[in-house]
Amino acid sequence: MIAFNNLSVGFGNHNVLNTINGRAKQGQLVALLGENGAGKSTLLHTLAGMHAFTGSVLFNNKPLAAHAKKSLATQRAVMMQANHVGFDFTVFELIAMGRYPYVESLKMQSEKVHKYAAIMDLSNYLTRRVSALSGGEQQRVHMARTLAQLNAFTQSAEPKLMLLDEPTSALDMRHQHALLSCVKAFVEQGNSAIIAIHDLNLASLYATDAILLHNKKVLQSGPINTVLTEQNLQQMYAMKLHVNPHPYNDAPMVFSQRQEFL
Repeated sequence: MIAFNNLSVGFGNHNVLNTINGRAKQGQLVALLGENGAGKSTLLHTLAGMHAFTGSVLFNNKPLAAHAKKSLATQRAVMMQANHVGFDFTVFELIAMGRYPYVESLKMQSEKVHKYAAIMDLSNYLTRRVSALSGGEQQRVHMARTLAQLNAFTQSAEPKLMLLDEPTSALDMRHQHALLSCVKAFVEQGNSAIIAIHDLNLASLYATDAILLHNKKVLQSGPINTVLTEQNLQQMYAMKLHVNPHPYNDAPMVFSQRQEFL
């Protein structure tokens, strides 16, 4: 699906990622984990074609530069952590932006917008201005736009990729699970997703795989059950953590403990 090899990214004299390797295959939901400043957003921006790099990035076995921009827009969608909206669009209008790569009637566009708004629990928000929404509501709108761009949950001959940067950071618990459940269902249809996320337990419940970024390198990658270990996490976060099995799911749960301020 997407693979990066010997990937290095820097800005001026500052190297952010140093010769890292990783991939997301069809049917994989990959959690991108690491402390603040580890390079998670930089990696997602790079895979989205927004940063210069050395090494290689292959999407469906072809270099990113070899893909036509219009076709790539229907196969790869990006939801970044900071989603600045320069104009006072309605929720309907912003979700409809995801339909720009498609040639379709206004009726079909409207049906698609309503479909993805409903998935993100936004059916009653379509006429509201995005600027009047809370941060969590805005995240759900951008997620609906991402689904609309990929024409999610429809028949497709080509596998598709989501790149999501902290998509649950402003959401309440119910909507966190709703969003990640949606992404998991999308992936199970033969697509793929890479999600930068800080909540290790949410990642454990929904991701199939994980990439741990630490000190500009990949500390470890692989199935999330084998990657989320006390040794790996204590090295990455420089604090004592405990990993125990979830009581109902086959997933490791991570527990921290109180720290003294001084």
